[in-house]
Amino acid sequence: MSLLREAWPASRLVKALAGGMQDSVRQRLRSNWTKRLRTTVSEPIYAELWMDIERVCKDNREASWPELPLSLFREFANTGERKPYEDVYFERRGRLVAIVLEAVVKPEPRKMKEVESGLLDICSEYTWALPAHVNEEDPVTPPWQQVDLFASETAQTLVEILLLLGEQLASHVVAQVHEEIERRVLEPVFWKPRHFGWETADHNWSAVCASGCGIAALLLVEDDFSRAVAIESMLGALDCFLAGYREDGGCPEGVGYWVYGFGYFTYFADMLREFTEGAVDILNSEKVRQIAAFAERVHLSNGIFANYSDSSENERLPSGLISHLNSLQERPSTLPFRVPGLLEDPCRRWAHVLRNLVWTNPLAFGSGETVTNFLPQLGWLMCRSRSSSHSGLGSQKGEPGVMLAFSAKAGHNNEPHNHNDLGHFILHDGGENILCDLGAGLYTKAYFSSGRESIINISSGGHSVPVINGTMQQSGTQAKAVVLDIALDEQEEIQTGTRLKLDLTSAYPVEELAVFTRSFTWNVLEGNEGARLTVTDHFEFETSGVSMKSRDVEEVFISRIQPNLGAGFVEWKGANAVVVRLDYDAGVLRAGLEAVRHIDHDGAPFVFYKTSLQLDSNQWNGSASVDCDLFFTIH
Repeated sequence: MSLLREAWPASRLVKALAGGMQDSVRQRLRSNWTKRLRTTVSEPIYAELWMDIERVCKDNREASWPELPLSLFREFANTGERKPYEDVYFERRGRLVAIVLEAVVKPEPRKMKEVESGLLDICSEYTWALPAHVNEEDPVTPPWQQVDLFASETAQTLVEILLLLGEQLASHVVAQVHEEIERRVLEPVFWKPRHFGWETADHNWSAVCASGCGIAALLLVEDDFSRAVAIESMLGALDCFLAGYREDGGCPEGVGYWVYGFGYFTYFADMLREFTEGAVDILNSEKVRQIAAFAERVHLSNGIFANYSDSSENERLPSGLISHLNSLQERPSTLPFRVPGLLEDPCRRWAHVLRNLVWTNPLAFGSGETVTNFLPQLGWLMCRSRSSSHSGLGSQKGEPGVMLAFSAKAGHNNEPHNHNDLGHFILHDGGENILCDLGAGLYTKAYFSSGRESIINISSGGHSVPVINGTMQQSGTQAKAVVLDIALDEQEEIQTGTRLKLDLTSAYPVEELAVFTRSFTWNVLEGNEGARLTVTDHFEFETSGVSMKSRDVEEVFISRIQPNLGAGFVEWKGANAVVVRLDYDAGVLRAGLEAVRHIDHDGAPFVFYKTSLQLDSNQWNGSASVDCDLFFTIH
């Protein structure tokens, strides 16, 4: 589908982007951004962000810029490690972001010289793309013209910096920046197109790359028709991005990549609307409004999310983006309000930081709570209930109780940033995911290569799903969760009962497995004192004459909290005096516990705990089927 491109071909865009008004748009943006940036310095809600900016500026004056030698670039090819190069790459971006913003609010000659030096340092890099995205052996496109996510981001960053400060910078620096953007991005994308894979991708790449390149074209290209042709081609890529979403607006890559892809889509949409004086508004559709609501729908409480795929459970959402999107929803957000610091984003993204400062509106946050969300095409279920006010330890009468929540995942095992996690679930209480999803692992060459299922973050062995006959879930679209039953028993303020039943048979390449279904029943306890989740796993195996094939089932539960194992129960105690208790039939299931040392997405070490319940083979009693009943209670 090419809805955007068909609606706005170059022949129509050239009129909407008429050159006569472009200078006035630039002047308006420059004036509005500058005025707003200078105002935020004295506003308390931005204090943490400006402290980060000042800290980075101080470090920049005390130490020279870290270098990106070719030997460091090639370390990925030699070892598969991404982090050594990327740490330096993103520190350089973070320094540029900080010194530019400081120069905008305090336009002193010394600060302008620092900006000029930073710009020239970025212009001197071997390539703006990351080593993991570059093929040095490409016979057609040299590394410096291979346009990936970060080359696109860099182009956008530089053109927006020139928009803000170009008139105050040395002309030869401005000319050098123009030349490098032209050579590295505009030429290979638009004038001598290499037809990169992201131009037809249905995930975050198409949005981020098209938006970065599109904003660069809007701000740099002077010829009206050439600019219109460039924007038309990027609208085609954004059509592909939107095609990756279904009618429910769900993002299979998770909330972190929703921020990335849809965030950059929004930034480009706003810039295009500005440059066409409102004539082209690609945010004005029902599908986009559904996508805009995704983060709220997967939010559990206190900034903690249902984080399937490669996302973090405590994703820091850009306050500027959420403020801007709330206008689409025509109501305030239920998400908690907080302006993220510069250093909280490991990639130090200019686009987020700038718009956090110029777009954030605290009044756009904090309007009540949602109760339940089921995204039918994506296959994610989120249930929430506020406990009674007196149930929390030390809470006062009249205070709101903690949020109890449960989430479960269907879908299939060939999604973008896929994990083999069909039937996986999360239990949340007191602002903490007690039974959790590990999220993204450390990105390396192996993480995106054949055999990636051996990595615990991706393997079903790192999720709260069973191991059947020693076999994990398989990858591929053939492994899918079929929704057999869904019932949402919803009241205005509390969730009294929800059912979800999934057929997960195809997830397991076990020849003798005939049927595997997993049923969830979520109920709020009387008086809102807690909640109960009942999980029933039903297994049926093929029979082969009188011989009995292997019928081994091991239930697995993942948590960052070390549990207490007792006779017929397991307890996980959260940080906020919250207890999740699992009761099971000890005559049928045998408990075990494994502490697993691991590293997170940023390379930091941590320990998580795999609790297992092994089904006693004697319980089959010659039958071809068996049920495992698991009773969770949140207090």
